[in-house]
Amino acid sequence: MLDAKIQQALNALALQAKQANQPLHLYFHGPQGVGKRQAAEAIALKLGMKLLVADIATAIAAKTELESILPLLLREAQFQDAVLYLQGIDALGSQEQVNNYQRLWEASAQFPSIAIFGGVGPTLSDIPGSTRTILPVSFPLPDFAQRRDNWQAYLSQSGISRPAQELDTLADRFRLTPEQIGDAVASAQHQARWQAAQASQEPPRALSLEDLLAAARAHSGQALTSLARKISPRSTWTDLILPPEGLTQLQEICNQVKYHHLVCGQWGFEQKLSLGKGLNALFSGSPGTGKTMAAAVIAQELHLDLYQIDLSQVVSKYIGETEKNLERIFSAAQSANAILLFDEADALFGKRSEVKDAHDRYANIEIAYLLQKMEEYEGVTLLTTNFRQNLDEAFTRRIRFIVEFPFPEADYRLQIWQGIWPKQTPLAADVDLEGMARQFKLAGGNIRNIALAAAFLAAENSQCVTMKHLLQATKREFQKMGRLIGEEEFWQFAQK
Repeated sequence: MLDAKIQQALNALALQAKQANQPLHLYFHGPQGVGKRQAAEAIALKLGMKLLVADIATAIAAKTELESILPLLLREAQFQDAVLYLQGIDALGSQEQVNNYQRLWEASAQFPSIAIFGGVGPTLSDIPGSTRTILPVSFPLPDFAQRRDNWQAYLSQSGISRPAQELDTLADRFRLTPEQIGDAVASAQHQARWQAAQASQEPPRALSLEDLLAAARAHSGQALTSLARKISPRSTWTDLILPPEGLTQLQEICNQVKYHHLVCGQWGFEQKLSLGKGLNALFSGSPGTGKTMAAAVIAQELHLDLYQIDLSQVVSKYIGETEKNLERIFSAAQSANAILLFDEADALFGKRSEVKDAHDRYANIEIAYLLQKMEEYEGVTLLTTNFRQNLDEAFTRRIRFIVEFPFPEADYRLQIWQGIWPKQTPLAADVDLEGMARQFKLAGGNIRNIALAAAFLAAENSQCVTMKHLLQATKREFQKMGRLIGEEEFWQFAQK
């Protein structure tokens, strides 16, 4: 499913080379699964020729002597009048393979027929003469319309029909290759069959949008797993206790993702935006006020994976290393179709200092580089900070949403206390949640810790959770926070 212009150009070049009996050497570059191998097959079929395929990466992994086998491959393709397709060319880019890289281009320059090289990188290695004999052809990730066509085609092949709105959601939410889309449809069917077998249902139920979204997530790139911590969202909108303005802003963030294809695609805003096509938001507030939970709720709403970036592994004292780490993260995120969460972002993106020495200059370069990568990234980037005033103004100007998470007042604390308990948890009659909310000024994170600790105290004695357990757990939380245990407010309430 290539772009029509690319198909036409490849057919024309191949036919001209075949008819004139002239060499044609092409370099197909693009991500895995975008159709490079299929395009080589289509060219061979169009010309009525065989296709001879060799995988360079596999040959290197098997410790094959490339020096001797490369000339044999070229000669075999010539004897069989076959189009030669050498995939995995990137494996020759290492320092250890530089001699084989040189020999490949030297040998292929003498190949009199059609040879196609497949790789991921956009440019060939700096080998003298290679750019004179090899024509690069880009195979980009499919755009929204192509992805939608892919989803519709693979679903139709399986006899599945889904509403147009669901196809829009799948195509817009996940930037997948055609191969990944085909795999996702197959995985969703297998999962439905497995669930039907477990429930003794025959035939399996029809696939839902949730089935396809889950399969699309599973077939997104997994490179972020080694660079960030994946968070499994469990929170819902009812778990978020925020003022109405904050909840409205979070809903607006979700809506901008959901209707991205309509505004940017059909309404033409994409033509006005060279950068900033993705969405970024800053969550500001004291620790424990629900910033990370809000990120999890957004991920749950959008059916996207959420990855929390460990800043300790991003920031490096060595010059240039922080930029390299950020590059790896954002490159991996492009194929992961994930939401990036930079927790406590002010630790990395504080106010840019005046340049007094080399370290100040490079610190400013790191911040500028991050701003650039955020604008280039087409996904969702969320940042949290405990101290918004520490962030540079140039940084906040480029943030689309800034959501404040205020310290909860008594009414909101009561809602948190009431919603923190699972339905199965037994609460004694003397538990005074309204009094706890009024007496103790705590953030949601502290309230969660107290509720969990009180439950364990009650479990030790096989009892219901009582007021005594709650107060003991509160005492421990105050100790952890460094607040005085003998505060008058605590003891007066404890004696009631």
